[in-house]
Amino acid sequence: MAVLCPLCREPAPPRFRVKDLNRRVNGAEFLYRRCSRCRLIFIDPIPENLSAYYRNDYYDLPPTKEALRDMSAHHRWQIEMVRRFVSTGRLLEIGGAGGLFAFQARQAGFDVDVIEMDERCCDYLRSVVGVNAIRSAAPQEEMKTRGPYDVVALWHVLEHLPDPWTCLRSAAQQLTSRGILLVATPNPDAFQFRVLGRLWPHVDAPRHLYLIPLSRLRRELEAAEADLAWVTTDDPGGLHWNRFGWEQSLVNFVGPRVPRRALAAAGKCITSSVRFIERRPLQGSAYTAIFRRKAPS
Repeated sequence: MAVLCPLCREPAPPRFRVKDLNRRVNGAEFLYRRCSRCRLIFIDPIPENLSAYYRNDYYDLPPTKEALRDMSAHHRWQIEMVRRFVSTGRLLEIGGAGGLFAFQARQAGFDVDVIEMDERCCDYLRSVVGVNAIRSAAPQEEMKTRGPYDVVALWHVLEHLPDPWTCLRSAAQQLTSRGILLVATPNPDAFQFRVLGRLWPHVDAPRHLYLIPLSRLRRELEAAEADLAWVTTDDPGGLHWNRFGWEQSLVNFVGPRVPRRALAAAGKCITSSVRFIERRPLQGSAYTAIFRRKAPS
């Protein structure tokens, strides 16, 4: 029996099999399928022991408040991006991890909530970042009783969720009038993916459960009454993920045999040589899209 796409219910034949190349937690192999209609790529099945692939070193928590402040300063572009559309109000981040964005938002005057599944991260968000952290693996349920929000942000979280579609619809429903939903996620239409295929580090098996084309994301959110307002693969985060992809692919290929500094230099060289391609519209390794709540008709 054919396996169907979880969204459009069209056949989704196997696309590739791949191991955990980035972190090498174990030697298990994972199957990814691609929908023949909407091009959604998804893991099948979702591993039952998924939490085992998120070891403590997965979450990089700044060791001090000063380190948090310094690291957040290098990511200032994130809150500046948000403030092009919304200058103040209630902000929800889903998957806050080390709190870099939540700290920026709080410093900018937003009233910040964070929904995060990791207990250690929640403790850090409350005690160091100083925001309201809700520990939950079901953000779609938590949002129902805590909205509305002027901003909902998912920075490289959507691809990790077992049910991203319910989360997206719930987020769109919890936006205030003309509120925004920000989604940053790997781009399966990227030049880098076409070159590297299953070895692309942004597959990140099995932690990335879905690789979502912008066209598919856009259709889902338009149905939830949110229109695409802006999208880029050329923001500072996107440029970082381009460089990371080339460098990490070299690390995965040669392992510890070559010093990391040399691999970083080689990755930087590759990035520079293909920049003219990756900086074309929607050719970068990750896109950041902002959706705005539709105005009442």
